Amino acid sequence: MAPRQKITKEMILQGAIQLTEQYGMDYLSSKTLAKQLNCSTQPLFWYYDTLQDIKDEVVKYAEQLFSEYLRREIPEMTPYKAIGINYIRFAEEHKQLFRLLLMSNKVGQDILNSEPNLPFIMQTLKSEHSFSDDVATKIARQMWIFVHGIATMFATDTANISPSEVSEMVTEVFHGLLTFHSCEK
Repeated sequence: MAPRQKITKEMILQGAIQLTEQYGMDYLSSKTLAKQLNCSTQPLFWYYDTLQDIKDEVVKYAEQLFSEYLRREIPEMTPYKAIGINYIRFAEEHKQLFRLLLMSNKVGQDILNSEPNLPFIMQTLKSEHSFSDDVATKIARQMWIFVHGIATMFATDTANISPSEVSEMVTEVFHGLLTFHSCEK
């Protein structure tokens, strides 16, 4: 008989991430995770005290991945626009993690409007344009609402919009906001 595979903490976390990516956090249980790892539930609790501890690690992973996505450079695109496009890409490529972080209250915080994301977004916007804090906050909030709408449609498979069309729409809305807020002065 072949020896049993030793289950590691990393294997447990990767299995939990895979289940969450595929089916969502609500599907993640000690039984589904043990089945994914082809083991009993016992090894899960050698490394974690509770299932919630495992879920908390999945959330940390998702938050880190989301922050990395926001910071990806896109050649020939302004850094601020890249943030919006990357937000949408995250929703398209990691639907369940996007839902977990940005379409539910399971995380317990507003992931976009907290550290480290909001300061990064505001700094990027203000480095490209000389806005007052008030105007920068308004534009960032309005752009987020627009981009979040598109991202939500991708996360829920209710949109079929090409990347070039998304890019064009983000540019047009941003230019509209610039025009509107320049008239406010």
